Formats: sequence, structure tokens, C-alpha cells
Amino acid sequence: MKEKKCSWIILCSFFVCFCFFQPLWAEKRVERGNDIVSVIRHGVRNDGSVIGSELNELVVRSYGKTLYFPVGTYNLSEPIVLPYDYTKNVNIVFDKNALIKTDLPMEALLKVGYSEMTTPDVTHRRFSYIEGGMFDCYNVENGIMVNGLKQLVSLKSISLFKGRNTHIRISVTDDFRGTGSSDTKIDNVTIQGISSNEEVYGIYIDQACCDCKISNTFIYSTKYGLVTKSAGHILNNLHILSMHTTGGLDLGLKGFRSTEGIRVEADGFFIFNEVYYDTVDRGIVVAADRNPTLVLDKNIFYSYLPDFGTSFLYRDHKAAAPFQAKMSNCIIEVAKQGYKIFDVSPEAIKNDVEGNFSFVNCAMRNSHLLSPFDFSLMQRIRGKRYDVLSAPEQATSGLQAVDSLQWYVLGAVFVSPYRNLLKLDLAKDGMVELDLLFTGEKPEIHSRMLRSPDGTSFQLGYVVKDEYCILLLRMSRGRVYPTICDVLGNGCFFATPSKDRYYKPEDYGVNQDPVILH
Repeated sequence: MKEKKCSWIILCSFFVCFCFFQPLWAEKRVERGNDIVSVIRHGVRNDGSVIGSELNELVVRSYGKTLYFPVGTYNLSEPIVLPYDYTKNVNIVFDKNALIKTDLPMEALLKVGYSEMTTPDVTHRRFSYIEGGMFDCYNVENGIMVNGLKQLVSLKSISLFKGRNTHIRISVTDDFRGTGSSDTKIDNVTIQGISSNEEVYGIYIDQACCDCKISNTFIYSTKYGLVTKSAGHILNNLHILSMHTTGGLDLGLKGFRSTEGIRVEADGFFIFNEVYYDTVDRGIVVAADRNPTLVLDKNIFYSYLPDFGTSFLYRDHKAAAPFQAKMSNCIIEVAKQGYKIFDVSPEAIKNDVEGNFSFVNCAMRNSHLLSPFDFSLMQRIRGKRYDVLSAPEQATSGLQAVDSLQWYVLGAVFVSPYRNLLKLDLAKDGMVELDLLFTGEKPEIHSRMLRSPDGTSFQLGYVVKDEYCILLLRMSRGRVYPTICDVLGNGCFFATPSKDRYYKPEDYGVNQDPVILH
């Protein structure tokens, strides 16, 4: 028993010694490497006292090496400035618990590519690494600034928080022209702004800074998750959460109403894969004068707040200039009545004969809250040609019993120069073909009975509301499952938002009597 107790004491003593001396051993290992320099062994203090110019002087003496910042608090009086010249790269590794802060108002805590501004031989181009650390951005305009002219900068496993302006800014200087491609890589980064109700940015990418890669990144408590004025970016596994304040303006449930997940202010292509727009008012915003190509796969919209959210894809000022948006395998959970998946100019979609917009294999929750004039309902952007007005499996619910005195909405046709050929199948109760051209004002509709009704009479009608011709059906009391087939497949027919109930004219803002067709 005594031997076991003695062994246990020795083991505990060894563990305590290891925990105490391990940082010192790590420091000695760092010092033994010629290419790794520990900053605290060169006069840089990590006890929270103010650091002067000695840190940047150490950067100049460490060209071609890696600076290591052990755990501690680094209180800066000037930004850490790293060179542009690839042959003089200075990489930085912060301990994961190293805190970088300042008590003074400054432009940034870290500036990458803002000294030694000479044009190197491009064959020397190589990655510049910044890894680890916690950046307190409260007193700075930008947490980390990257000169987009310096290609291949890698930011990894970094935490930035409490920023009141911009946490990561990628932009170019005016010293000389670059290639337009920055190739900045941001991976496993966490950004926490001070408030989603103030002008706070997570990541800002300026012009001439194309082809950035952002992955495994969490941005929250900012009004704008990502703003880009350059194209060619690839995003993978990005989570943007706006429902937070961490010391800034808190408007309660009335807040977060103008938040934007990603704002695109550039032409060119973008690939957004596995992007989660979490309680963000507008998921993606495209500037009015920009015509990008957006490839969106496995994107998610969800809201923790009730009655929240304006749209998933929004175009400023409803500009009619063409752009492309290809959505696939997305999940949309609608939380607000009138929500739109495609909140863009009608002109951009109604004349889209080239298939610039698509909505494929997407899952929808609470679809009954969608705006009945959402463009995703245009036969799911012409992805399918038929539409069942109400699902047969719901036949046991009272929703399927129709009132002989009530008109029900079959769908709507948007004003367009293209002809719509619709086939309405009422099962045993008849089949009608509608040849419809609606260019505004009064539609041209020619109906033809394909199969006579079997004992049940019905009426068809329409109402023109703004730029929509709303088609209506009235039948005898009973249970029916109308199916509409877009025979041509290139028309502008909008299905009803949900299949779990019939829609009435008032759901579409209609209160006048319809024009009866049949």
C-alpha cells in the first residue's frame, strides 16, 4: 500500500513539473531553431505593458524567419508591420492563448505586406503564414490588414473580436500595380464583432484582390459578414450569425433587421459551398451595377427569431442587368410571411431563356410563409413542368374540402412576351388546356376542354394584379387535387407556395371578382 502511495506521489510530482517547465522547454526548442525566433527573448514583453518600436525592429532583423509569440498579453503602441518582398517573408506563430491588443487608437494590429515595397521576382512567390492568437480589435479600425498585392498570405486558426469597424481587410496600396489576384487564404478563423446593429464588418475584400479562399470560418455579431469588391472567391463551410451584440448597440428583437450575410460588389464568378446564413436579414446581396455568376451549393438559411428575414438573394434597387445564380441542395427555413428566395428584378428572370437562374434539389420548411410572387415558385425556376395544387396525402385534413362559393388560386402568370401553355387536370372532373399570353393589362386566354367533367361542374377565372395574372378555380363542394402542367416549360407560371392548403384570392392581395373563363 505504501509503495502504491509513493508511486502516485512521484507521478503527480512529475506531472506538476512537466506543466511548469514545458513552456520553458518549448522556448529552448524555439531558440535552438535558427529560423524560429521567440519575441520575448528579444526584449518584447508579454505582461500587458506597452510595447514600443522594439517589436518592428525585431521584424526587420528576422527577414526569412518565423517569429513566435508565447502565451501572454502583447499591448502594442504601433501595428506589427510585415514586409511585402517574398524573399524577406516574416511568418508569425502566436500561441493560441496569446492576446494581441492596444490601448491606443490605431489603423490595425497587424499589417501584412506593408514594408519593403519592392517588386520581387515572381518565381520567389511563396506563402506568408500568420497562425494563432487572439486579436482584441476594440481600439483599431482593422484587426488584420493584408496588402492584396502580396499574393499567398495565409491566415489560420486566429480569433478576432470586439471590432467596431473591420476585422480582416484585404486591399491594395497605390505603390504599384499587381496582378489583381491576391490568393489570400483564410482558414479556421473566428470573428466576433461588437454588434450586428452597427456598421461592423467581418471580412472586407477590396478591388483587385481576387481569388481568395475562405474555409471553416465563423463570423458573428457583425452587420456585414463578408463584403467583396473582387471576384473569384471560393467559400467552404462558412457560418454567419447576426443575432448578437457583445458590448455595442442592442436593439433587442427589433435589431438585426438590415444585416447582410455576403455582399457582392463585383462581376465574375463566386462559389459558395456550405454557407450557413444564421438569423441574417438578407443572405446574399448583389450590388445594382454588378453582374456576377453565383454558384451556391448546400447553402442554409435559418432564423432563431420569429417573423424575421427579408430574402435569401437580394439585388439592390431591383436592377434589371443580367446575372447568374445557380442554387442546388440548399435548405431554406422561412420564418417571416412574405419572405423571398429570389428578391430580384422581374426583368432578370422573366426573360431568362438561357437558364441563368436555377433552384434544384432544394428543401423548404414553412413554405406557406413564402411570398406568392417569389420567383422560386416559377415552376421552381422552370426546373419542373407540373405542379400539384394540393397533395393527395393531405386528403384526410379539412383543407381539401372546397366550398362551391369560394374561388381558389391555381397560381399566377407573370407579364412576359412568352406564351404559356398550361394543362389543368382535375382527375375525373375534367381536363382543360389554357393557351395564355400576358404582356400586361388584359391577358389573351384561349381555353379548350380536353376531357369533359364527370358529374362535377367547375369554373375558371382570372384577376390581373400589378404585373401578374392570377388564375382561379371554383368547384362544387368536395375533394379535388388539381394538377397544372406547363406544357412548353418556358413560360412564367408561378405555383402556389405550399401544398398543404388551398390559397384564396385574399392570400394574393386580391379582393375583386374575377373575370370568368369557363
